[in-house]
Amino acid sequence: MNRSQPQHRRTARALGIAAILLGLSAPVPASALPAAPGSEVAGTSSVAVPASCGPAAAGSFPVPDGPTAQDDRQALAAALDGLGGAVGAEIGLLVQDTEGRTVFAHRPELSGMEASLSKVPLALTTMRLAAERDGRLTEQQRALIRDSVHESGNESTSALYGALGPTVAAMEGEINETYDLMGVTSTRSSGGWGHNLTTASDQLAVLGTVVRGADWLPEEDLAWLREQMRPSHPSQTWGVGSARADGTGTADSLVKNGWLPDAGGQWDTHSVGRAAAGGAAHHIAVLGSGYPTAACGQDMATAVVELYFAHAAA
Repeated sequence: MNRSQPQHRRTARALGIAAILLGLSAPVPASALPAAPGSEVAGTSSVAVPASCGPAAAGSFPVPDGPTAQDDRQALAAALDGLGGAVGAEIGLLVQDTEGRTVFAHRPELSGMEASLSKVPLALTTMRLAAERDGRLTEQQRALIRDSVHESGNESTSALYGALGPTVAAMEGEINETYDLMGVTSTRSSGGWGHNLTTASDQLAVLGTVVRGADWLPEEDLAWLREQMRPSHPSQTWGVGSARADGTGTADSLVKNGWLPDAGGQWDTHSVGRAAAGGAAHHIAVLGSGYPTAACGQDMATAVVELYFAHAAA
């Protein structure tokens, strides 16, 4: 959730992506694999579980391919179910175009703790209040938002949250007003920041506000916030913020990642943002719950994004 959590080095992430795309990994139980090496039926591809998810989950499984776009989408859905089942996690994926129209959905109703995804609505709330009061962010507010969003700093986030009002109820009320203005329907601030539940559709409503703008936010501030969401800090260079195997980098991407353990020690790990491919922008929300480690969840979010661009982004 913050910079104190272990981050993956670019080399490890690149190797993990290569393994996902090439299907290079240790065997898994026979029930999840083709009968024998080299015996895969034509029209199937191999999907690998990231090694960071542990030896019990490591391996690969076949996913049937087909000649049509519908076949590709069915293959993607099967791959997502297979990945989640391999590690005992739940994975949801929602993709929209730049106008908010859904182009792919797999378990979009899945909810998870908002974690550091909440740092973007918090930044937008700070910007809204500044515009209502005196029209501009202070240098201190900009410094806090940059650390909170770009580097996922928790202390700066707590400082921004505490500045919203004199009581927790007042702080929650300001963020929930921002949610209402964005058309967010399920996510409500409660008991601080990050522990409340959210959904993929709500997160894409937040992203849509950042990208398309709103009449209650100065465009100058939004443009600056988009720059803070460029995935250059290690905490943001996985999931939607990862470089893709087609050679497309992250220069045109916007991302906010979040990860947080639940009461049982399993991890909610999410990645939300914009990525471009084939001349089109895709607004992507990957939500995952029940991962054994943060590292596993982060690599799985990267795998999901890679699979989407491989199977359904055409």
